[in-house]
This record gives sequence, structure tokens and C-alpha cells, in this order.
Amino acid sequence: MRALCLLPVFVLLGSFCSLEAANILCLVSTAKHNNPGWSQSLFDALLAKGHTLLVISTAPNPEPKKQVDGLLYYHLHNEYDVMKKHFLLEEPREYKNMVTIKQLLVWYEVLLGSCRSVLFSDSMSSKLPELNAHLSTGFDLIITDVTQGIECLMDTVNGWRSKPVLGLSAGKLTPDLMALLQAENTINAARIPHYISQVPKNMGFWNRLHNHIMYFSESLIHLVIIRPVINNYMKTETGFPTLQLVLLNTHPTLDYVQNLPPGVIEVAGLHIKNKTSPLPRYIQEFTEKFRDGIVYINMPYIEYMNGQGLKAIDTMIQANPSCGFIWNVEQLAQLPAEKPNLLTLHVDQSLQQDILAMQYVKGFLNHADSFSLQEAIHNAVPVIVIPLKLEEFNNAQRVMERNLGVVLQAKELDQNSLSGALKRILDEERFTSALYQAQLKFRTRPQSPLELAVWHAEQLIAEPRLFKYFAQTEALAQHFLVANSLDVLTVPLIILLAAVVTVGNLVRVLYNARSKAKLSSEKEVPKKRKKSKKSSTNSTPMNTTLKLETSELFEDLNDEILEGEEQLLAVEEKPLEMKKED
Repeated sequence: MRALCLLPVFVLLGSFCSLEAANILCLVSTAKHNNPGWSQSLFDALLAKGHTLLVISTAPNPEPKKQVDGLLYYHLHNEYDVMKKHFLLEEPREYKNMVTIKQLLVWYEVLLGSCRSVLFSDSMSSKLPELNAHLSTGFDLIITDVTQGIECLMDTVNGWRSKPVLGLSAGKLTPDLMALLQAENTINAARIPHYISQVPKNMGFWNRLHNHIMYFSESLIHLVIIRPVINNYMKTETGFPTLQLVLLNTHPTLDYVQNLPPGVIEVAGLHIKNKTSPLPRYIQEFTEKFRDGIVYINMPYIEYMNGQGLKAIDTMIQANPSCGFIWNVEQLAQLPAEKPNLLTLHVDQSLQQDILAMQYVKGFLNHADSFSLQEAIHNAVPVIVIPLKLEEFNNAQRVMERNLGVVLQAKELDQNSLSGALKRILDEERFTSALYQAQLKFRTRPQSPLELAVWHAEQLIAEPRLFKYFAQTEALAQHFLVANSLDVLTVPLIILLAAVVTVGNLVRVLYNARSKAKLSSEKEVPKKRKKSKKSSTNSTPMNTTLKLETSELFEDLNDEILEGEEQLLAVEEKPLEMKKED
């Protein structure tokens, strides 16, 4: 009887459990340099929550070796390499510097080249029939990587418009992401440096001018280049899907503080493990030998740096025998010579996090990618960065401004520059102090990035229209002049111009009048006075005006005198008359 009484409770719990489990489609088509594997931690967490996942990914790691319950994984190849195509020369072997405006064109060329690579790859053509069969089933949520502002695989998904779409971006907040969210563009070009520029946070006039050119050029590139080319690969509306939310790989400790639309959630550090794994014993024993600690090197393409990169690292290692160096040589064509204080390894992302988490690590050499810098901040490790491409220059500028490390430019690299930079991060306390503060801010959050990402994903599954009103389609529909208040600013501008014209005309009239008066006074000739007939030839000239005034004065005096005399006579005559009467 007791079991029968508890039956409704079991049924209710079972119904809740069935509602929690969802069918999720995960699309990741970005190239290797965008680190498509950073979203794997989110997928693993959703699997652990009991959801079923279909993952189509270009992550460099192959599909799982063993079958995982609830996971169906398809690996696609994306061979696009932005470094080899735009920044590296094989003959001679060197790195090519590129101005920022040209890098903006490269940023969008990456978008097209990456899509072309994955859509026309052999793995895509061979797996497409099987993928179409799986993609025809219904999904409760679609998670897509929109780091470059586009998702190439969305065109293969039928009926995606009726499903909530959660975007992942490994980069920074861009106008393209705002457009996908249908949100108001909160990026102010007068205050927020462009995401691939080296513009400082405190911008002067020329910095702001450069920054505005970068932002305004994007709309032109989209209109003239991107959309016409994309139409040859897929439908435009599927290449630029409407998103309900975006999980963004940024945090104020590394990125600039800005106003985020309500549909943008910052989850920087999403890829960082909660617990690090113990290092292999031979690595642990190596780290314990050196009293000045360990320096970790992950500097791809270092051999292209003016022919000085490998020599610079070799000089740095020899100049610091009391420091141990762990060098990730995965992408080196030739291994460096053996040294007692050098350990060379092939390091993946997981092992790198385990190495940086060691208390012995005192420095980290990298090329300023966001993921490595976040791991350095998470573990309070000073960095030496050599930015190579696109958003790495922006990251390097933030590192320099916030005293998180030392920035070197590829063209400035020589045999002594790395040694000098290492000495600075080991000796100067300001780097350590700044990093401890940044670590505290980076780690202190109401929720971990992973918990925040999972919560929002499940909220979209439970209530797809929960974030519907975050979009502002009316803002997107506004004309450029209206959206930027240029039409309103024309009114005071016209008034100002009218005032300037009026004042200018007044000044011109006054100037002309003064000039004419001056000219007339210079041309006027004094007239000759006629000589008086009565005056003798020897007499001096007389002032006519003075003469007239003098004569009038005398006449007035005579009249007054006559009046006075008449009054006296009248007074004298009165007594005489009185006497006669008597």
C-alpha cells in the first residue's frame, strides 16, 4: 500500500526528468586559429546534465575514441590557415607585417575562406548524406559558433527558424554579433577601440578618426564583398541566423568595459578546467630543480621572426641558467638543441592549463591569443606577448595598459629583446601586483562561466521565447543617419552655419564701410577762401565764424544795456510825478 501511495510521486518525478532532457544540435565550423575546441567544456557539461547532443565540429581533436551515451559526434575538416595565407612567407622564411585597415579585409576574408574550406571539404561531402538524415530530426536547441559572425553549417538544418538558437563567440563583441542578435549597437567608436586594432583606451583625435574608419568600413565590406560572395555558397538568411542569446568570450580584466546588450552574456574562461590534473612525474621532477621557477613557452611561428626568433629564445635560455624552460614545440619544424634547463614537449590545451597552474611558473611567452591570456590571468602568471594577427594586437594593447606583462613587436625581435623582457617580468613587482588583482576579479563571480553558460542554455530549452524581447528590430530598421542622430544634429549645424554667415556678412559690411570712408577722406581737397574786399592786403586772415559770434555777442550786450537804462529812468520818473501831484 505504501508503494502505491508513492507511485504518483515517482510518476511526477519521472515527468520532470523527461522534460529536463533535451535534444541539442551543436554546430562548430570555425578554423583552427579560432580554437573551436573551446566550446567542448560546455558540451560535456550539457551531456552530464542528461541532454542528448549531436555535435558537428571542426575542432582539431578527433572524435571520442569510445562511445559516449547521449553523444553523436561528427568531425569535419577546416584546413583554412590565415597565418600561412596572409602573414607568413616561406621563401624567404619570414613574418609579414600588415597595416590595420588591411587586416580588417583579412578578417572578413577569413570568414569566406573558412566557410569555403568546410563546405567543400572531402569530409563534408562524404558525411553529408548521413548528416542530412540526423539533421532532419527535431531539436530543442541549436548551439552554433559565430566567432566570425556567420555559421556555415546552418544551411543544412531544416526548420531552424522555429527553434531557439544560442550563439558562441570566441572573439570580442562586434557589430556583426549585434546584427545577429537584432540588438541595438552599443559600441561607441569614440570610446571603444576596434577589436582588431592597437588603438589605446584613451584615444586622441587621430585615434578616434582611425577607429571610426575601421567601424564604418565594416558596413561597406559587408555590402560590397561578403553578401554577394556568401550568396554563392548558401542562403544569406541561413548564413546569418537570428540568435536569441550570445555567450561571449570576454571579461573586463582583459577586455575593455562596455555596455552589453541584454542578449550578450560574458563567459570568459569557459574552457578553463575547474580542477587541474597532476603533471607527469618527469615534468614535476624537472620543475623542482630550479630556484627561480619555470618559464613556459608557447610561441608558434617563432622561426619566422626576422630570422632572430629561435636565436632569441636560445639566448634567453642560456642567460638564465637558474630558470627552467618548458617549450611547446608542437609546431616547430626543427627541435632546438638540448640544454640542462630546457624541456621540450608537445602540449595540448589541457596540459597547458596544468602547467600554468603550477606555483613554480613565473612567466609565459605566447602570441596574445585570448585563451592563453585568460589562463595566465586565472593563474596570475606574467606574460611576454608577440602579437601576430587580427585581434591579438588588441589583446596585446590591453596587456600593456594593465601591466599584465611585456609586449614585443615581431619586427623588433632580436637576440636580446626576449632576455630583457623576461628580466622585467621576473624582477618588477608591478606585474605581479597587477596580476593578483586581475586574478581576484577574474575568479570572483556569482557563477562560474560554465555554470552560467549551462543555465542560459537550459533556460532557452525550457522557455524559447524568454529572451524574445531582447531584440530591437526597430533599431536595425532605422536608416544610418537616423540611428546615429545625424539628422537631428543637422538642425544645430544649420543654425550655427546661419550665425556664422550672418556675422561674416556684418564684418564684411563694416570693413567695406570703413574702407570707403578712409578712401573718401584721402581724396577730399580743402577749398580756397575768398578774400574780403574791405580787408587790406597786409591784414591777417580772420576767422569768419569767430567774427559772427563776436558781433552777435556785442548786439546782445547792447540790448541788455538799453533795457537796464530804461528801467532806471522809469524808477527816477516815478518820484517826480508823485511830487507834482502833491
